[in-house]
Amino acid sequence: MEGLAVLVAILFTLAIVSGPIGIGIARIKTKTFFTLLIKRIFHGLFIALGTIVGAQWLLIPGLPFAPRLIGLSSLCLCYVAARDEYFPQFRIVRRGGRSNGKDGHGPSGQH
Repeated sequence: MEGLAVLVAILFTLAIVSGPIGIGIARIKTKTFFTLLIKRIFHGLFIALGTIVGAQWLLIPGLPFAPRLIGLSSLCLCYVAARDEYFPQFRIVRRGGRSNGKDGHGPSGQH
């Protein structure tokens, strides 16, 4: 029975930690292709494990509310980490209008 408790503790820890680690790995800037490849391998590993464990905690019937909340937060954080790594120009909240100021429109872009 102690082995089962250790396994559940590892799964809880993985669900809680994988999203923030994935976000942290996505924020690392790389210069060479080799470092980008290593970064994406580790990032993909953490995101895949976090998504699988989070979905498991969310979709198992009969679980209390706390494990479901941990599963939902794991899925949301893994989504944010994957979005930051593979779609860095996509932002959910855009402040100050639709333009990011680099398209030539607005006061600084007028001639």
